[in-house]
Amino acid sequence: MSELELYEKTVGIGEVIDGVVVLNKSISEASEIVLPPNKNFFSINVSALNYFNPEGDRYMYMLEGLSTDWLPVDAKSHEIVFNSLNPGHYKLRVKAANRDGVWSDNEGILEITIQPPFWKTNTAFTFYALLLIIVLIAARKLLQRREQLKFSLEHERQEMQRLHDMDMMKVKFFTNVSHEFRTPLILTPIERLIKKATDPHQMIQFQLIQRNGKRLMNLVNQLLDFKKLEVHDIKFNPSKGDIISFAKDTVLSFSDLSDKKNISLVFHTPIEHLETLFDQDKLEKILFNLLSNSFKFTLEKGVVSVTLNIINEKNDRLIQIEVRDTGIGIPQDKLDKIFEPFFQSDLPRSIVNVGSGIGLSITKEFVKIHGGRIKVDSEVGKGSCFSVTLPLLDASEESIIGNTLTQSIEEPDSFPMNGSLDDTVDKHSGKTKKKSLLLIEDNDDFRFYLKDNLKFLYTIHQARNGVDGWNQILSVQPDLIVSDIMMPELNGIELCTKIKSDERISHIPVILLTARSSEEQRLEGFKADADDYITKPFNFEVLEARISNLLRQREKSQRIFRKTLEVKSSELQITPLDVKFIENAVKYVEKNVSSPDFSVEDLGMELGISRAYVFKKILALTGKTPLEFIRTIRLQHAAQLLEKSQLSVREVAYKVGFNNPKYFTRYFKEQFHVLPSDYAASIKKEE
Repeated sequence: MSELELYEKTVGIGEVIDGVVVLNKSISEASEIVLPPNKNFFSINVSALNYFNPEGDRYMYMLEGLSTDWLPVDAKSHEIVFNSLNPGHYKLRVKAANRDGVWSDNEGILEITIQPPFWKTNTAFTFYALLLIIVLIAARKLLQRREQLKFSLEHERQEMQRLHDMDMMKVKFFTNVSHEFRTPLILTPIERLIKKATDPHQMIQFQLIQRNGKRLMNLVNQLLDFKKLEVHDIKFNPSKGDIISFAKDTVLSFSDLSDKKNISLVFHTPIEHLETLFDQDKLEKILFNLLSNSFKFTLEKGVVSVTLNIINEKNDRLIQIEVRDTGIGIPQDKLDKIFEPFFQSDLPRSIVNVGSGIGLSITKEFVKIHGGRIKVDSEVGKGSCFSVTLPLLDASEESIIGNTLTQSIEEPDSFPMNGSLDDTVDKHSGKTKKKSLLLIEDNDDFRFYLKDNLKFLYTIHQARNGVDGWNQILSVQPDLIVSDIMMPELNGIELCTKIKSDERISHIPVILLTARSSEEQRLEGFKADADDYITKPFNFEVLEARISNLLRQREKSQRIFRKTLEVKSSELQITPLDVKFIENAVKYVEKNVSSPDFSVEDLGMELGISRAYVFKKILALTGKTPLEFIRTIRLQHAAQLLEKSQLSVREVAYKVGFNNPKYFTRYFKEQFHVLPSDYAASIKKEE
């Protein structure tokens, strides 16, 4: 072996390639060579010690570790070329033959080592093994931690479920027993005794009973509110009002408690008046709970203050109510828990009447129902500040906020007499739907009770006072109204009078409820044209039966009207205002009977009410849609023309506003059960 070439470049003795000395001495004297990683393209020149005729020499080689065959060396170049050998150890054996073909017994041997790259070395594999062991250990630890976390979460979930079940048991228990403490059993007799009491000592005792009775009333109401919150039965019922005046009145109602406990009560706002939409019942309870909480934990000579301001956040106007006190304060580690149901902290002995622990929970839910937020800042020994932020709603949005209103089904803008639109209206006239009731009651619990028992038979709408009820009557137009008499702003008597004097809604039956059973008030209710009058307390089945009877009477009136339009008002059992309405409607239709373009909208313009009210009013009184009502009058006039004139059927059809004689014939037969031509022929035959 005479020369070593690496990548077609001769390698010199002592030359360093990639940090490795390949040849320490001549290749002919070397017994082994070491090649760096990836230097596996090399060639070796071979020669024999034959100086007389070297051209005739021949060579063969074998590379142990790669092959076991002897391979010939190129006769011209005497060069052995190796390409892309894998890392490892090889032994190159070379033997020579002279020109006579005699092979020498001596072989040239060269050990060749090609180093592997670092990532294939033993050190690397040792590192891989260690890394794999570490990964397996870490994975095992991770799985153990995951299982521990899973177990912990499951345990926590079970604990939360247990606490939730306990809370539900508390709520169920308190709700059940609350009906045993209804205030009419306490407050009503006490109020009577106070009015009759003459002894000052007795008066003090009665007033003490009254205060405790009212407190019991508040606790029972909180429990019922909490129960309704659990079943998501409390809805946002806003109405227009002066929120500044409302808040001030609520705050001032604590003035007697302020005097009794020797605590200063302050109300401050830079705003004199602010008309907006808010749920008065819920806001009153929010303020009541926060103020009660402040007075409860504020000691004598302390201060409780309420501040109202308008703030701006991201182009939104908000109203902020702050209730601040100089009470005992709340520890920082308890601030996140005070809004949880039934949470009670350790309190000084000087604090009595701790409460049920649901007031702040209800307050937070009522704030959320308003779309607002509540937060608290507190420092032990210095006091607390509860901040309630509510969206400021424009009073003009009143008609689109609150309970979802049932949409009325209006008729098309025009009514060509071709029959197709009649069928459409008949299918959507609502005859197959449940009847709708509007419950107007300022007592949330009683209203909830009525709704809960009537919702399976009727579609229920609710209002918390007479003003809200009036707005809903105009929007919903229910089939029947059940209203309490004693209500703020607009009482039941005034509301009933207003209903029965409005031509748009005078047909709706009204049942009045009251706790007063005097004959004078009953007479006052009937003078207001109430359809029925029920005294509290009453058997629920009685109310249900009277509702059903009134609705059946209305249906009977509709059936009577279908028979003929010339009935008397006494037969229809409708109010004089309704009689006048029908008479006017008939008059306006007769006036335009020959006009095919006369529509329900035109009729509404003549009557002075909207198309939607025309639809609901006529449907409620007659059981017919306005389109059927107009068509019935047209057909009656057609019958008179066939009796008294010499006009043909086609001419009569055009005369009473039908564009298509074919549809005139069809509808005439439906109403009179005979074809127009046969009807005219029978009249002539009789004559």
